[in-house]
Amino acid sequence: MSSMRKKISTKFKNRYRLIIRTDEDLEARVSIVLTPLNTLLVLSALIALFGTVVILLLSYTPMSNILPTTADHFTHKERLQLIRRVDSLETLSRQRDFQAQRLSEILKGVSTEDGVEVAATPAAPQESNGTSTSGKASLNPIKASYTFYPPLKGTISDTFNMERKHFAVDIAAKRKDVVKACQKGTVIFSAWNPESGYTMVIQHPNDFLSVYKHNAVLLKKEGNFVNAGDAIALVGSTGELSSGPHLHFELWNKGIALNPSKYISF
Repeated sequence: MSSMRKKISTKFKNRYRLIIRTDEDLEARVSIVLTPLNTLLVLSALIALFGTVVILLLSYTPMSNILPTTADHFTHKERLQLIRRVDSLETLSRQRDFQAQRLSEILKGVSTEDGVEVAATPAAPQESNGTSTSGKASLNPIKASYTFYPPLKGTISDTFNMERKHFAVDIAAKRKDVVKACQKGTVIFSAWNPESGYTMVIQHPNDFLSVYKHNAVLLKKEGNFVNAGDAIALVGSTGELSSGPHLHFELWNKGIALNPSKYISF
């Protein structure tokens, strides 16, 4: 056993010379003294360096997607989650585009149902149960429990008129009188409009929208939640279509203009 160890030790200590010569004159260009031990150490160092470089490349570069490791399963799951999120964002984007289109139509004063302008037809008389005298359900029945708060008390200077495309009730009042929300909801538009001046639109439950135009000051911003009766603006006469201090108030349901006087006592 000891003789075997001596042989192995002797072999590892043997010195060898690696000489590189030119082919033409056999002149020695490089001469390196090697032993099995230092050769093994150099090869081990090179292998360790190569392995380190490969690990770094797989950890911090897109090359990790090349090898079918267990991490690929997690990456696949993450991709599925991202796809679902993108689908959700696309659906939300379509909904917002639809709402923006409806809001644009309302600000322009267009009463629509599914994008088609509604003809000016007289409304059928309503019974207490929300149906017309003909027995058919009305277009926009409002439950008795769903009430609206008067946005402003004053004199009606102009009434709702489909033929003139005046989808509102104008209420004359003093400048800086307080305008109040007709129902709880979220402010979805609060800004200046060239024609209607300082304008606010509130989204209410059951697909109702209320519009307040020609204000002097807006007290709420987009995204604010309001309760019925909350102060939201001050009466003014802003915008090209205003001829005096008043509130231009509109009430909409699913893109169709309603006559506010049928549901609110001003």
